[in-house]
Amino acid sequence: MSVVALAAAMLLATTPAVPSAPAADSLIPITIRLQATVGDTPFSCGKEYPGIGTSGATITASDFRFYVHNVRLVTARGDTVRAAMAPRSPWQDREIALLDFENGTATCANGTPETNPQITVLAPAGEYQGVAFTVGVPFARNHSDMATQGPPLSLSRLFWSWNAGYKFLRVDMRATRPDSAATAWVIHLGSTGCTGAAGAKAPTSCSHGNRPEIALSGFNPARDVIVADLAALLSRSDVRRNQPQTAMGCMAAPNDADCGGLFASLNLPHPNATGADTPKFFRVVRGTATGAANSAGSGPNGTVNGIVNGGTR
Repeated sequence: MSVVALAAAMLLATTPAVPSAPAADSLIPITIRLQATVGDTPFSCGKEYPGIGTSGATITASDFRFYVHNVRLVTARGDTVRAAMAPRSPWQDREIALLDFENGTATCANGTPETNPQITVLAPAGEYQGVAFTVGVPFARNHSDMATQGPPLSLSRLFWSWNAGYKFLRVDMRATRPDSAATAWVIHLGSTGCTGAAGAKAPTSCSHGNRPEIALSGFNPARDVIVADLAALLSRSDVRRNQPQTAMGCMAAPNDADCGGLFASLNLPHPNATGADTPKFFRVVRGTATGAANSAGSGPNGTVNGIVNGGTR
């Protein structure tokens, strides 16, 4: 054996093996189920919900959708596993999923009849006890020509402009005022303060990315459900009023005090953010075990059939 060959053999014998990524054929589809609620009541287009926010307003919603990417699962040992999106048109491509809880009926007539209350990811089989994800669209895909995008980025109602990009979260509603009239109040969360080179349509950076990072413990995808609770999101907001000379509701502006409670509920910084005790938009609820198939059916208004039968964890 030559000196070079001998040295190579000794190096291989003493160098620790580098862990390899799981083989593609070792990954299985795992369904992460979500449900939209207003408090403990399932969300429904056209339904009136009383007692909302700091003024106890009654609201009726006309849209409820948001984007998610960068999904990670946490194993029983505490290891974090990055879960790849499983393409599922029109709701998911390989990177982004759209959660849609409106069904195009009643007050949601400008929406779509189809709903999507779940995310399908590919990950190794195993026992999981937590989940993390990012709300929104990645910067690299947020600022492009919407007309050339395929689903789930092809919806004009979820797009602002090339500069600002997409509305990561859209909730539209009408709220009763003290004089019993109803006025529009919306939540349009997206990036702000985006700038780029002179003459360029797409920005190179945004001073406020506004992509909430969500981490939920005690979540078993084979059993549990992630609840997106509109009442919790609005708990520190007065939806009967709007700060003068600002957009109705909150369109993510850093100088809009109406965004403070919403941003706190989403774990986002804001000059007017309310306290750490602000109820969070997302929480885990114990659901009905689904067995090895790990699947869920879609019910009216984007709810999941028969899943929420226990308390918050």
